[in-house]
Amino acid sequence: MPAMFFFTLLAIYPSFFVLFLSFFAHGKGANISVALPNLSNFIAVWKDPNFGKILSQTLFYAGGATILHILLGFTFALLLNILPLNPFFIRTMRTVFLIPWAITPTVVAILFRLILHPQVGPIAIFLKSMGSPIMFGPLGQPAYALLSVTLTNVWMFTPFYMLMILSALQAIDPGLYEAAVVDGASGSQQVFFITIPMIRNTLLTLGMFDFVSTAAYFDLTWIMTQGGPVRTSEIVPTWVYRTAFQSFEFGKASAIGLILFLISVTVSIIVLRALDKE
Repeated sequence: MPAMFFFTLLAIYPSFFVLFLSFFAHGKGANISVALPNLSNFIAVWKDPNFGKILSQTLFYAGGATILHILLGFTFALLLNILPLNPFFIRTMRTVFLIPWAITPTVVAILFRLILHPQVGPIAIFLKSMGSPIMFGPLGQPAYALLSVTLTNVWMFTPFYMLMILSALQAIDPGLYEAAVVDGASGSQQVFFITIPMIRNTLLTLGMFDFVSTAAYFDLTWIMTQGGPVRTSEIVPTWVYRTAFQSFEFGKASAIGLILFLISVTVSIIVLRALDKE
C-alpha cells in the first residue's frame, strides 16, 4: 500500500493534473481561470508561430542524438567485443567510457559551455594563438547552437548505449560465427547477417527508449543555451518551461507537454509493432 500511494502521488496524480490543466485552465498568471473543457490551449499552441520550428528542432535533436547514440554505441561495442584485447584493458576501457555518462548533466552542460566559449574556451584560445580569423563560438551562432547541444548529448549518453549493446553482443552464440567462418563469410558479412539480426530487437528497444527520453530532456539545452540564440535551439521541454514558469500560461504549457507525450507514444507504438513483426 505505501508503494502504491507514492506511485500514485508521484506519477499518476501529476499526469492527470497536466491533462486537467490542458483542457480546463485558461489565462495566465493571476488571471488564470478554470472553465468548461475545450481545445483553446491546443489551438493556441497550433497557432503559435514558433510551433513548427520548435517541433522540427525537437525532432532533429532527439532523432539525431538517437541515431548517433545507437550507431556509435554499436561501433564501440563491436570493437570491444571482437578485437583480441587484454581482458584488463577491456575492463579499463569500459570504465573510461562510462565517465561521461556518470557525470551530472549540469556539470556536463557547464563544462561544454566553457569549452565552446568564444573568449575563454580552449578551442577559441588555441585558434587565436594560431592567428586564425575564425570567431569560434557555436553556442552563440544560430546555425550551430542546436547541433552543439546535440553533440554534447551524444558525448554524454553514448557510453550507456554502448554498454547495453555490448551486453547483447556477448549473449550471441559464438558457434554462429564459427559456422560462418567455415562457410567463408567475411567479417562484414558476419556483422550484417549475424550480429545485427541477432540484436535487432535490442537496438529497436534502445532506440525507442532513447528517442522518448531525449525528446523530453531539459537540462543540457537550458543550461547551455536557454533555447537561444533567437530560439534556434529551443526544444519542446524548454518551451514548456518558458511557457509555464516565465509566461505563467500553465494551460498552454500543459497542452504542449501533452503533444510531446502523444509524439512519444506514437514513436513507441511504431517500434513495438516492428518488434511484433519479428
